[in-house]
Parts: sequence; C-alpha cells; structure tokens
Amino acid sequence: MEQSSRRFLVLGRVGDKSLHKSWIEDQSCDRNWDLQLNAYGKDESRIQDGDLPPVIDRGTKWDSIARHFNAQPELLDRYEYVMLPDDDLLMTARDINRLFDIVVENGLTMAQPALSIESYISWPVLLRSSQFKLRYVNFVESMACCIKSSYLKKLLPMFEQHYTGWGTDMIWTMLMEDPSYQAAVIDDVVMTHTRPLYSGPLYSSYQEGVDPRNELATLTASFENMPGAMLVYGGVLANGRKVGGFEAQLRNGLQLFGMVRKSKLPLNTARMGVAMLIRMFTKAGYRPEQLRPVLGAPITNLLLGRSPAAAQGGAATSAAGIEQRQAA
Repeated sequence: MEQSSRRFLVLGRVGDKSLHKSWIEDQSCDRNWDLQLNAYGKDESRIQDGDLPPVIDRGTKWDSIARHFNAQPELLDRYEYVMLPDDDLLMTARDINRLFDIVVENGLTMAQPALSIESYISWPVLLRSSQFKLRYVNFVESMACCIKSSYLKKLLPMFEQHYTGWGTDMIWTMLMEDPSYQAAVIDDVVMTHTRPLYSGPLYSSYQEGVDPRNELATLTASFENMPGAMLVYGGVLANGRKVGGFEAQLRNGLQLFGMVRKSKLPLNTARMGVAMLIRMFTKAGYRPEQLRPVLGAPITNLLLGRSPAAAQGGAATSAAGIEQRQAA
C-alpha cells in the first residue's frame, strides 16, 4: 500500500455496531486524515473501509491502543496528531478536518470536539457552547481525544498499565511540563454521542477482579495537586476574540442554564452552570499546573520512566487470551 501524504490519523476503536462509516461517507470531502480501525468486534467485513490495514484486538480500549502503536511505532512518526474516537460517535469527515485544522492553528497538544445537546453525556462542561470557537480546559474526555503524536508516545506506558482507562482523562492534560493553554474543547466542531453511558460491550469485558472505580481512585490519589474539578480557564470566542477565565466562566455558565431542559442530565447541567458562576470569582486566575506524583504511588514509576515490571497493579494488561493481528 502506497504511503499516504496526509498529516493526521484517526484510529477508531470499533465493534460490530460501529458508526465509523458516518466519518467517511462524504466522498466529496478531501480529508486531511487517514482512517485506521482497531477492532474488537467479530464481523471482519465491517472493518475493511479504512485507509490503513485494520487490526483485530479483543482487549479494552487503552491497552489495545498501546499494543497498536507499540507494534506500529512508525505511525507516531508519520502523523502529527492522532484522534482516538469511540465507535458510537456521529461526526463527518469535514468535522474531523476542522478539528485537526483548529488544533494545529492554536498549537494545542490535546483537544476534543464539543458534544451536541442530543448526546448522552457524563460531563455537561463538554456540551457545545455556541459563543466559543474553543474553550481552554484542564480535562479532555477519552471518547474522542485528539493528541499530538509526540505526547501520545509519552502516554503509552500509562495506557499499558492502566487496564480500564478510567481516570486517565482526569490527569493526562496536566502531565505536561507546562499544561496551560495546551488542551481545549473545540466548540467549532460538534459530535453526537449516541450510546447511553456504561452500556457498551467493553464494559462487560473487564476481567474479574478489575474494578474501574478502584483504578480511578488509585490514579487520582497518586498526585499531590489534583485540581478537584473540571475547569474552563479561558477561550476564543466565535468572532476570534480571546477571553480570560472570568468571562469564559460567565458565558459558559449562563449558556448551560439555557440548555438544562434539553440536556440528558438536566440536574447536572444546572449544577455545572452554578459552579461556573461561582468560579468566576473563586477560580478566575486559575491555570493548570503539572501534576506532582506522590512518591511510591503506582503511577509514579511510569511517570519517572521506570520499567512496567516495576509498576504495581499492571498485571491486568498482560492477560492471556487477548488476540491482536492484522485483519485480512
């Protein structure tokens, strides 16, 4: 297969009910990204429409992604940014083009599209705020993260050892040396999350004895300076004007109140709106800082570059029976 000249890669983690065809169905769009599929489903006929050969991996999302790039390390040298979407997301080729364009234009290390009001959501802060082009945040959700390839290389050891992935999105924007203005929700690009929360097939595939909540608690307790909240600390308005934390919180908070009735989590959306209006004053000058790992915590070994064998709690990712192979 002739090597592509496209600058970006979308690696879709897909099953038999994947919606990834919506990402590529607009044949008139000149994509700036290649698609590769990393599949956990059984129907191999559904995964033959990528630009790169598909891979079959029956693991969970993050250990599978780690294996994917460890087996094909040249991908992270060939492509500047990688997007890692779940298979229950509706978006178009032009949406994804625009995401990559904005990420490059603004020199971001991590980003994600905003969520439509029709989406099943975990965090109302990620709902699209139409007044903005983008909002600077200390949190990027794992369902459709876009990561600079050079930074993704540094995260792979954590993906290998943190089996379920729960909590990684609570910390990964703040593991950078200087995380300020490096991560954003892109309101100019919108996706729809179509599957109810915690209902995907991979939730039933976690190994016996592996509790995602325990992994989350372990991970977040591994740092001295966790901010304790998902915070918006600035943004770029739709007209291009940059705003600081006070105005960003004000605009975002008021807009959330207007979305309460349509949100699938109305109470949480209202609470987030209240929290943002309070943070106008209490967090107006907030800037994310690099997380400081607690000495001896399991994640510390990975962050200090020690071998995976030295890290505690990582045995789950080497479970027997995981299949990974190039699909025919």
